[in-house]
Amino acid sequence: MPKILLPVVAAALLPVAALSVTPPTTTPPPFAAEGLLAGCGDIPEVVALVEELRIREDRIKKALAELDDKKSEIASARATLTAELRRFKQAGKPLLGSKTSTQRAVDADIARLVAVYEAMKPKESAAVLASLPSDFAAEILMRVNPETGARIIAAIEPQKAAILTTYMGARSTPLR
Repeated sequence: MPKILLPVVAAALLPVAALSVTPPTTTPPPFAAEGLLAGCGDIPEVVALVEELRIREDRIKKALAELDDKKSEIASARATLTAELRRFKQAGKPLLGSKTSTQRAVDADIARLVAVYEAMKPKESAAVLASLPSDFAAEILMRVNPETGARIIAAIEPQKAAILTTYMGARSTPLR
């Protein structure tokens, strides 16, 4: 029986023995100085080359660190700008859609003034509008009913009517 047991035990322990004999597989870093100078420490050119490679490696590490810093600065600045842009857009939305109380009061005053000129006879309106500054008179004429405005312009002397029409056209034309 001991003759049969011995080969079985040896076969069972063989994989364990094989694992302990194999060296661990660790790879050295690419520019390990010990690996570069192994057996060449007495050659000045090799020593100088290894030192130059170390210096380059340090420069590359510093450059990569600076790039990482700049990337983080850019990301932070981008986030800040995006947040500010959103804040400005949100702050600007109420301003675009709403009028201040002063603007509403001015619009109401102009509407009442236009109603007065529409209620007047065209010749009377023409006499008053002809004496007003041209830009103001043109603004009123643009807001009255088109039929009433046509009758008023027809009652104004031709030179003044031409000036008012020019102001009205200039106001309607978008700026370039």
